[in-house]
Amino acid sequence: MRRRVLLRLRPPARRCLCAALSTAASTTAAAPSAYRLLALLRGCVAPPHLPLGLRIHARAVTSGLLAAADGPAAALQTRLIGMYVLARRFRDAVAVFSSLPRAAAASALPWNWLIRGLTMAGHHRFAVLFYVKMWAHPSAPRPDGHTLPYVVKSCAALGALALGRLVHRTARALGLDRDMYVGSALIKMYADAGLLGGAREVFDGMAERDCVLWNVMMDGYVKGGDVASAVGLFGAMRASRCDPNFATLACFLSVCATETDLLSGLQLHTLAVKYGLEPEVAVANTLVSMYAKCQCLDDAWRLFDLMPRDDLVTWNGMISGCVQNGLVDDALRLFCDMQKSGLQPDSVTLASLLPALTDLNGFKQGKEIHGYIVRNCVHLDVFLVSALVDIYFKCRDVRMAQNVFDATKTIDVVIGSTMISGYVLNGMSEAAVKMFRYLLEVGIKPNAVMVASTLPACACMAAMKLGQELHGYVLKNAYEGRCYVESALMDMYAKCGRLDLSHYIFSKMSAKDEVTWNSMISSFAQNGEPEEALELFRQMSMEGVKYSNVTISSILSACAGLPAIYYGKEIHGIIIKGPIRADVFAESALIDMYGKCGNLELAFRVFEFMPEKNEVSWNSIISAYGAHGLVEESVSLLCRMQEEGFNADHVTFLALISACAHAGQVQEGLRLFKCMTEEYQIAPRVEHLACMVDLYSRAGKLDKAMQFIADMPFKPDAGIWGALLHACRVHRDVELAEIASQELFKLDPHNSGYYVLMSNINAVAGRWDGVSKMRRLMKDKKVQKIPGYSWVDVNNTSHLFVAADKSHPDSEDIYMSLKSLLLELKHEGYVPRPDICYTTQPDNTTQKWRVDLLVH
Repeated sequence: MRRRVLLRLRPPARRCLCAALSTAASTTAAAPSAYRLLALLRGCVAPPHLPLGLRIHARAVTSGLLAAADGPAAALQTRLIGMYVLARRFRDAVAVFSSLPRAAAASALPWNWLIRGLTMAGHHRFAVLFYVKMWAHPSAPRPDGHTLPYVVKSCAALGALALGRLVHRTARALGLDRDMYVGSALIKMYADAGLLGGAREVFDGMAERDCVLWNVMMDGYVKGGDVASAVGLFGAMRASRCDPNFATLACFLSVCATETDLLSGLQLHTLAVKYGLEPEVAVANTLVSMYAKCQCLDDAWRLFDLMPRDDLVTWNGMISGCVQNGLVDDALRLFCDMQKSGLQPDSVTLASLLPALTDLNGFKQGKEIHGYIVRNCVHLDVFLVSALVDIYFKCRDVRMAQNVFDATKTIDVVIGSTMISGYVLNGMSEAAVKMFRYLLEVGIKPNAVMVASTLPACACMAAMKLGQELHGYVLKNAYEGRCYVESALMDMYAKCGRLDLSHYIFSKMSAKDEVTWNSMISSFAQNGEPEEALELFRQMSMEGVKYSNVTISSILSACAGLPAIYYGKEIHGIIIKGPIRADVFAESALIDMYGKCGNLELAFRVFEFMPEKNEVSWNSIISAYGAHGLVEESVSLLCRMQEEGFNADHVTFLALISACAHAGQVQEGLRLFKCMTEEYQIAPRVEHLACMVDLYSRAGKLDKAMQFIADMPFKPDAGIWGALLHACRVHRDVELAEIASQELFKLDPHNSGYYVLMSNINAVAGRWDGVSKMRRLMKDKKVQKIPGYSWVDVNNTSHLFVAADKSHPDSEDIYMSLKSLLLELKHEGYVPRPDICYTTQPDNTTQKWRVDLLVH
């Protein structure tokens, strides 16, 4: 087998070369021989030797050695090309190459020097150009085993796969396709392009395989995501008695670290000890990373203590491992120890450390690291820029995050995805969509992570059209098989009101994790489909998917939406007897469920027995009492909340003002509203203003409600006008109802409830033309009235009823019972009056109030 031998000479000291040149010059006063200058020129192998090489070149020119047509002159010119290539002086190398005589150009060596040098320097287009000229030159030889590996490498770097295939055919025609160096370059080119079949075909066609060839093929499988084939190839490599080297073990150890496969990592560690490769820095570093990612940090520490501390990669691996295992203090201590040892942090060190500061909410430390980067001119690669942008977004400093992004010269898909996620995190959905469009304009192709980061922005904006466009892009690029992408699509469709599409995507998913199930259950619970949420929870349990506190919180919200207390009690039993311990949010959801199901005693008992409480749990119990109109108890809980060191927020006051509206306590509601805005300095939101309008409206103070709407700092929404319209129905204020309804028809033109409500108001007032007008409007706008329904739970079974419904299997008995009940009522003196509405007054006495006629 023919092998290439690459001669690596240690550069001789410059003084020795100069002395040798002086000796040669003095020995041959007239002119040194070409052989002597050639011997000296072979020592010029690096950019620092360029001055000496220039002197040799000048001496050769002045001596007339380059003008000769013999072999030594050609060899001297070829070596001059090599000297200039090694010194990165490609213009001079090309100039010498252009002056080569025909005989010298007939050798492959000068061509190979230029092609190799241009490829190694990253000038891949020029390398390919010289390869093409090599074929076009009348005296040029055919490419050999030294030419083609670098040409293939340049084709791979340019993404010119078609040209690479042409070079492959050329190698086959020249009989070089079985050369290990050519084959290795071809395998890497095909593997990097994702053509693992073509790479394996080249690999299988090799007559002999060394360790490097095996490594290239296995690395291609690993990068292509086909770990099973890589493992099989590793077994074949060992069966062929080819010993692995440090690159082999480092490749597979990185796979074990990514997949947290501790058992395979231990076996590879044993192989590293067996072959004496454990001291190799690359192997030791990947071992540290593997143990850290497998949460065996004690083993990682032992290895770290045995390793020499002069390798920056070792420190970076250990710092990253501490961060990944939540040992932030140890990571910061290592960071300080590294600097004390004389090593300066690089971009990898800082990018590994910054996420730890984000978890600590270490905004100050993050800014200090940013200052260190600026002062020490640390290279800002994409990962470090992304880490800086991420910490500023998570610490709510959007302006600084934008400044870091604006100062970045190179923008890629990683930085773009971080910007989009940061905008979404800070509630800036429109800015996230604008960033996505900007990235498309500058030519960045979105990947799966970037699409999954943009979909939540579409969900927040209810921009289903853009979401559908992204869905099409996902299908086109085969991203739909990735769980996080499909989960984002599910959430987008659910928040845009298309639960059918959301559930369709969920049902077609081949692999569902806990997050996916939680997302679907939460979507059903939040969109008024609690039965489907409960059914999904049953399926989740039957399929053996482990549920978490997030699951429990979502399913309790569904139970509260039914309301069905017996389902909630079953979930409560799961919390008590199940494998997981409920957290404060799950227990808060339990309080909310019992409160909405009318069992305040159980809600308060859960609250009292909570081992720890936060603002959410206090708000849940206050809302539970407030929903039942128990204002005094709610205010008492507020005082107790403050005594125990918790601060009331906007949710707390929303529950209290709503309680006052239900109880008709206008003055107490006004006091709490002023307390919120003046004492707590909480800016009122649209929900608070809607509650205040409802507070005035329920008490019959429609003029004050209207004045409150007029004095609002921003435009009222449908909830505010809807509260006023309902009050107009109760208090028969037709003129004000006209104003409210006109605003509602603009804000929510397809809500049938507003048309029916306005029709009822007109009917009660005897304005039958207004009733006809409402019906015409509904017909013109194609608004369909959704029938209301009621249900009752009997023996843990829900029975649903619609007006004049006879679909129930016991409908005849039910109607017979109703008739019997009406006869008994009439016998007791009851006279049916369907036009009278009863309401509760501030003094808690029930009085006849206004006429109400329901129009069906």
